[in-house]
Amino acid sequence: MQFNRHALAYSLPWNIFLLTFGAMIFIVGYNGIAVHHNFIPAGLYGFAVLGSYVSDTFTTPQWYLLFNIPIFLIAWKSVGKRFFLLNLYCMLLVTFLTQYFTLDLHIQDRLLASIAAGVIMGLGSGIILRSFGAAGGFDVLAVILNQKYGLRIGVFYFIINAILMSLIAVRFNPDLVVTTLIMLFLSSYVTEYALSMFNQKKAVRIISYKNEEIMAQMRRARRLNGTLVWGTGSYSGKAVSMLFCITDNIRMKQLESIVFDTDPNAIFIVENTFSVVGANFNPRKMY
Repeated sequence: MQFNRHALAYSLPWNIFLLTFGAMIFIVGYNGIAVHHNFIPAGLYGFAVLGSYVSDTFTTPQWYLLFNIPIFLIAWKSVGKRFFLLNLYCMLLVTFLTQYFTLDLHIQDRLLASIAAGVIMGLGSGIILRSFGAAGGFDVLAVILNQKYGLRIGVFYFIINAILMSLIAVRFNPDLVVTTLIMLFLSSYVTEYALSMFNQKKAVRIISYKNEEIMAQMRRARRLNGTLVWGTGSYSGKAVSMLFCITDNIRMKQLESIVFDTDPNAIFIVENTFSVVGANFNPRKMY
């Protein structure tokens, strides 16, 4: 069953579905709300929107297509063929939908519009990035710079969006700048949430003198596993073990019950993880 789920994640039809569905949701947010309030999205799409405001020479989708051409020429031999083609498909789809999918959700209040646009566009971006592709633009360039020069993708996007926000601040009135920032913040947050929604796990560390007994109880439970790491207590000087587990919200309560039923004095540490990749979890994303 696990194998089938991983096979689905790798399959071309599933990835095309994610890219198509995500692109449609993104365009609903932009064409249905953002464009009617002159909001400017982040990334290369935002530069395309800004270009259409600055010059009437080209429309937003035309600017977006033009900006993508040199990036895809650079990417032709720099990324994997599958990643390249999926990006090309999604980029062309976003360009087409921007041009021909007209919509107005009739949200009049600018603040409410920025919230709604941010949520919808962020959801669309998150679904796109759940695939093994992206929507072209700076996603492709970010991967290339990360692979060749070690530049962190988050740092790259921070620099790009800082430049974009500076241009917006110079050209547009403060009210529009503030509501655009609200939209971008929400879009970024929802994108991260959508990315982790089906892959967020709990990283659990258990420090106890009875971890071997706890592991025996875990083996009797379904799909509860862990790794035992031995160490020495800094105060007692005694040998003590730390049990490291990765689980989800449903099984975490079962794990907690096993731990404290076995050792009431155990230390139980839980952390949220953004993503868990490899082994029996999600397959590694290949570029």
